[in-house]
Amino acid sequence: MLDGGSDQASGLRRLFSRRALRVLPLASEPDDVNAPVFVVNLAAALSRTGWSPLVIDGHREGVAAHLGIATRLELSDLLGGNHRFGAVATRHDEGFSVLQAARGLAQVARDPGAADATFGAIASLRERFDIALVHASGATLGALLGQRAAETALVCAADDSDLTCTYTQLKALVRRHGLTRFRVLFDGASDPQQIASRHRRLAAVAHKFLSAVVEYGGAVAPGDELGQAARARSSVFSIAAQGRPARAFERIADAARHWHLQAYEAAGASIH
Repeated sequence: MLDGGSDQASGLRRLFSRRALRVLPLASEPDDVNAPVFVVNLAAALSRTGWSPLVIDGHREGVAAHLGIATRLELSDLLGGNHRFGAVATRHDEGFSVLQAARGLAQVARDPGAADATFGAIASLRERFDIALVHASGATLGALLGQRAAETALVCAADDSDLTCTYTQLKALVRRHGLTRFRVLFDGASDPQQIASRHRRLAAVAHKFLSAVVEYGGAVAPGDELGQAARARSSVFSIAAQGRPARAFERIADAARHWHLQAYEAAGASIH
């Protein structure tokens, strides 16, 4: 009995000590200058709501450039085994780390098995990240994720024309890469009824013509704090932590715990 109980307890400890890295893909194109601002605020909100986030940025002029972080090394250098993680990634004082990855993500996306190995290796790092916010183009994310059933996040701005652009982006991810589940996040929209209407329209069209599921991910209303934070190369939490935009980002980050995100368990120290 004692031996059996000890084995059972040991098994439970092993089960609950498993480390997993959840991956939140956020698709944007290089010419979307507002996307890095959104990613920075979401990363800061993830940290404030209990996550340990790593931003993996597939854009050369993305999050690192927005924050004023000078990057010489990136994910491809880390995968090559010549550099340690601490020399490649940058820790931001708002609780998240940034890993530049324009070349590295493209490299990983070319190999169908490389994504599992890469994210499993990141899960094994002693920094103990539990969520990777992967910011890249739709083409890169589509190739990287393959036909997984996990969700991909899309950010839609306030105008009706932006809704059309979001649908076009979603259609490419479905038809070219077989992705079928999405979360739409509305940026710069303040009318709850208008937001709900736009989500219903997008979800209905995606379901009818693409057989895709589009869930509501949250909305961030416009506010002076967002512009001030962007100019200060920081997040809204450094400007007005209790303001409307900050609270909206926190709600999105907290809700992400219930999203359908791919999870990767630690797979050994193939990167350090």
